[in-house]
Amino acid sequence: MVAPKPARRRTLAVAAASLAAAAVLAGCGSSSGSSNGAQTGYVKVTTGISQVKAADRQAMPALSGTTLQGKSLSVDYTGHVTVINVWGSWCTPCREEAPDFAEAYQKYHAKGVEFVGINTRDDNAAAIAYNSQFGISYPSLQDPDETLVLDLKEIIPATSVPSTVIVDSSGKVAVRALGGITEPELLKEIDYTLSGS
Repeated sequence: MVAPKPARRRTLAVAAASLAAAAVLAGCGSSSGSSNGAQTGYVKVTTGISQVKAADRQAMPALSGTTLQGKSLSVDYTGHVTVINVWGSWCTPCREEAPDFAEAYQKYHAKGVEFVGINTRDDNAAAIAYNSQFGISYPSLQDPDETLVLDLKEIIPATSVPSTVIVDSSGKVAVRALGGITEPELLKEIDYTLSGS
């Protein structure tokens, strides 16, 4: 076997380092928080899920854009609980939780709870096929370049896909889940927010 030349070894090392960095930055899974210290007031109740006491809640940033179907959407948080889920069709934990979100929407929509997805770093056709596969009928905003997710950096890290934010009826963040969430956890956190705690 012939030993690699020094220039080739350097090229391989740079390529390996680049791939490792891309994997970390692309993130499909949970992230524990932000280094900027802005994400305060969250009380962790289970792995990846944090509740915020009513007195400590911060306003959810405005969220608007184009849905997967090409319609304009401006999310209105006032007067009802809103569940926002950041997802990608390429993300395995997103696929695991998708049926739970479809079922939770069917259960809570009649109670006035709104659901909105943010489809990030994804191809629109793949995202539409994903929603069809999992029976998701609530709207999702297109976010192929992470603009919307980066606008939420005070709430969730951009690398945390999936993530879920539950906004109370006054437009403030009540719950944040970094990484996947199970159906029992999701229902519990929606109920917590509906209770006005």
